[in-house]
Amino acid sequence: MNGRSFTFAIFVLIIGLAIFGLVSSVITDPMGVLRNIGIMLAVVGIFYLLYKMFTNSSGSANSQSSYKRAAKQSSRKHGKQNVAPLSNSFFKSNSSNDKGKKGNLSSLKRKRKQSHLTVIEGKKNKKKDRASF
Repeated sequence: MNGRSFTFAIFVLIIGLAIFGLVSSVITDPMGVLRNIGIMLAVVGIFYLLYKMFTNSSGSANSQSSYKRAAKQSSRKHGKQNVAPLSNSFFKSNSSNDKGKKGNLSSLKRKRKQSHLTVIEGKKNKKKDRASF
C-alpha cells in the first residue's frame, strides 16, 4: 500500500467516524446538537464582528471617499480625457531616420496631454529616518 492510498484510507475512516458520531448524537440528544450548533455560530459571529470592527478603520473609508470626491472634481474640471497609448510606429520610424530625432520628440511632447492629479492626503513635512535604510 503506497502512502497516498494510506492517507486517503485514514481520511475516509475519520470522516466516517465523524458522520457516525453526528448521527448517533442526533438520535440520542437532538437538543444538545442544536445547542452546540448555536454556540458555534455565535462564536463565529463574534469573531467576525471583532474582525470587521478592527479592520474597518476610519482612515481607509475616509481616504476612499476623498479619492472619489477628487476624481469627480477632476472629471468635472477637465472632462473625459481621450489619451491614446503611444504606438510602436514612432519608435520604428525613429530608429530608421535619425535626422529628425529632435523634431519628432518635441511634437510628441506637444501631442500628449498632461495628467491632472490631485493630492488627497500626504505627509509633506515628514523627514526620513536615515538610520532605517
